[in-house]
Amino acid sequence: MLDIDDLPNPNRLRRLGRAKEKPGVVTDMNSMVDMAFLLLTFFMLSTTMYRPRGLEIAFPVPDDTETRVKEVQAVKASQALTLIAMPESKLYYYRGLPEASSIKSLSYGKAGLRTLLQKFIQETPKAVVLLKPHPDCVFEDLVTLLDEMNISRVPRYAIDKASEEELQIMRSAGIPVPNP
Repeated sequence: MLDIDDLPNPNRLRRLGRAKEKPGVVTDMNSMVDMAFLLLTFFMLSTTMYRPRGLEIAFPVPDDTETRVKEVQAVKASQALTLIAMPESKLYYYRGLPEASSIKSLSYGKAGLRTLLQKFIQETPKAVVLLKPHPDCVFEDLVTLLDEMNISRVPRYAIDKASEEELQIMRSAGIPVPNP
């Protein structure tokens, strides 16, 4: 007669500490290591490293009158476009020399500023854009102007102070200009 303890019971064997040993899984890692090295080699050979470029910086001209006259590059009036950023995100522009009748209002958007810059660059060889923010102008407006210079690919532009003469001409044109 067969006793119940003589029957093979895996649960009972586990409880007694004599579990059947399972065969281990053997994984061949050679092909994965080969692929890793192939990918590493591919990315090392196909990637171009960053090449440092120099940044051209034009330093401001000193306020000394004699030095300023010597250092400032002459620009023809027909090649100049002046943008004056005013407080409350107002923008005015004129081409050439400032006159009360030539100062016009402009918006910062794509339809205003960007269109004007692209048209000016296409029409004018050796175009120069002068950015003149009012002292009370918001810094964000100046950043917007600089972004538009890069987007429109303006080859030459400069940042300068709006002269008292320009502000006086704007006042005579009926544009409200706060005192700096």
